[in-house]
Amino acid sequence: MSEENNSTVYIVFPVHNRIEETKMFLTSLACQTVNNYQLVICDDGSTDGTGEYLKNHWPDVVVIRGTGELWWTAGINRCVDYVLYHCHQNDYILTLNNDALLPPNYLEQKLGRTREFPDAIIGSLCVYGDNPKVIETSGYIMNYDKCSSARLTRPGEIRNDRHTGLAEVTHLPGKGVLFPVEVFQEIGLYDEVRFPQYHADTDLVLRAHYKGYRVFVDFDSVILSEVNTNNMVLPTQEITLKGIVKTFIGPYSMNNYNIYNNFAKIHYPNRRMKFLLLTYTKTIGGLIRRYVKSKLRFGKAAN
Repeated sequence: MSEENNSTVYIVFPVHNRIEETKMFLTSLACQTVNNYQLVICDDGSTDGTGEYLKNHWPDVVVIRGTGELWWTAGINRCVDYVLYHCHQNDYILTLNNDALLPPNYLEQKLGRTREFPDAIIGSLCVYGDNPKVIETSGYIMNYDKCSSARLTRPGEIRNDRHTGLAEVTHLPGKGVLFPVEVFQEIGLYDEVRFPQYHADTDLVLRAHYKGYRVFVDFDSVILSEVNTNNMVLPTQEITLKGIVKTFIGPYSMNNYNIYNNFAKIHYPNRRMKFLLLTYTKTIGGLIRRYVKSKLRFGKAAN
């Protein structure tokens, strides 16, 4: 880096099994062009040897033990709690998933952006690991009146010349987001009561946005994402009615009614029912379209 940056980046995420993904992530982290980072992992009751592997091969990693009942939000909160107790005021927290690979200059590029916007929240462009030209996620802009959020990019969109530099947004997915530690000091942790697994990342960034923090997607900060096929987003995966139903039931499911209702109460307090109607209409419609396409695709393959 052309100028010295003495901030420490605390990289935080929870894991529950998936040891092979963790190994690949750690390999990419070890290749970074800067070394002023500290990895903090919440090992939430893994039974696949994750804890032993980290202890034997990565002794500098801070490992916080969980019982297997924390899920994403409580797990990452344990990591952030640790950071807030040990960090300095000029440090940063980077939230990630272990199903990600980092290019060698990733942290250096992230820290470079903090010289321009030291108090901002800066997200990343997530692309598919097996095809880096294809975009998975980036950021969103909330439209309160319309009870919706516009995607800055569409899943599956092909990267082009316009995907460069910074774009200001209102909220971000949680993979590859750099926070000044003061964000958590001011607004608190992720809401593990209302959002135990999904949407806590969106909720927290929105709360920070309301407090006046600027939020950006950095298109030059790229993460290679190994997408979790259980989220039913890969075109190569067959979608079943059972799989669709599973996304709506259970307290930790993506489309659980209580989760969306909690989100609506906080972020659309005067338009709650409109938000829920629009959200579920769009969600159900999208899942039905995916199901039909999946049946056609895999039906033809069977023939």
